[in-house]
Amino acid sequence: MWDKLSFRLKITVIFSLCLTILTIALTVLTIINSHQSITTPMRENMQHTPMLQIPGGSLLVDDEVLNFLDNNDIHDVDEIIYNHSGVLTFEQTGIYRFYELEQVLNISNQNFRYHSFIIAVIVIVVGTIGAYLVAGVIVKPIKQLANSMAEVEAEKLKMTLPVPKSHDEIANLTANFNSMLNNLHRSFESKQLFAQNASHELKTPLTVIRANLESLVIDDNPTNEEFIEVFSEVKTSTERMIGLVEGMLAMGKTPTDVQMTVIDMKDTFNEIFKSLQNDITAKSLTYQINGDLNIKGEEIQIRQAFLNLISNAVRYNKDGGQISVSLSSQQITIDDTGIGIPHESLVHIFDPFYCVDKSRSKKLGGNGLGLAITKNILETHQMHINITSEVGVGTSISIEL
Repeated sequence: MWDKLSFRLKITVIFSLCLTILTIALTVLTIINSHQSITTPMRENMQHTPMLQIPGGSLLVDDEVLNFLDNNDIHDVDEIIYNHSGVLTFEQTGIYRFYELEQVLNISNQNFRYHSFIIAVIVIVVGTIGAYLVAGVIVKPIKQLANSMAEVEAEKLKMTLPVPKSHDEIANLTANFNSMLNNLHRSFESKQLFAQNASHELKTPLTVIRANLESLVIDDNPTNEEFIEVFSEVKTSTERMIGLVEGMLAMGKTPTDVQMTVIDMKDTFNEIFKSLQNDITAKSLTYQINGDLNIKGEEIQIRQAFLNLISNAVRYNKDGGQISVSLSSQQITIDDTGIGIPHESLVHIFDPFYCVDKSRSKKLGGNGLGLAITKNILETHQMHINITSEVGVGTSISIEL
């Protein structure tokens, strides 16, 4: 039942229950306090005083009081006016017997309790209505936000909701929702781009393979040289597809505690530079490794991640350029003097299959998966990678540990 109520009614019910409990408690405490502080002391005083002086006015009395007035000399009453209907009128002060005042107190207490509970009921009813109206005002922006959220579709992820100027929780919720939409939009675009690029990258070698095989079918008497040429093209295209598939699989791998070992990063970089020595020599590059660092990670993946980074530093460097690696307990820095990356491309360089210059990347053997794989590996090892670059000057990569 409670789950079926609207948020507005839930607020109203909760407020009404709290108000009811508080009002009843205050009413009961007021009645008890009035009884202890007023009624009880008056009764105790009246029991010790057979005759009480009261302010001037009119009182309805019985025969016993009239007989008392007739048989006693009352000096403090200036004038007593009595009529046959039983009403005494005291010009200044008068006297009244105890049992008459007791009746008046009882009636007054009953009236006080009755009026107190009537006021409590009115306060509860008015408070409940007020709570319902106030809850409506509170819930209204939430309803508007919910309706706007319901209108969001996959094709409208780029839209943003207007943020209220109130700077309250609703404004924060709207701003966070807009941020979520922006992240979803980028993720959705990235997935679409990934699918398109993956299809294109896999389609290209398959097309080459088919074209070469068809050329053999068309030629009735292919020569050995033609067979060798077709075999070479098919082999190259097949290896390219294998590399693409292995790259996509590597993006989904995560290390386990069993695979984690202590890695000497200085030795790892030395091995990486040694494996790339032919390319380094061809470009007359120089490199240096400063500092020492041991980290805990999956050795094969860590080596693959930093191999991708050093390979890019070699591949896109200038002839006679430099590569510098700095190791510290807080970060790893890789600087090169390469061609650099345009500012508008920096936000996309970690997207799968993204290439700053596709023609140059193909020529140099890149497929756009290296940095995407590297980022995935580093993030699974709780590392954060950041790249800054200037065209024609070089690129600086920092990995925070």
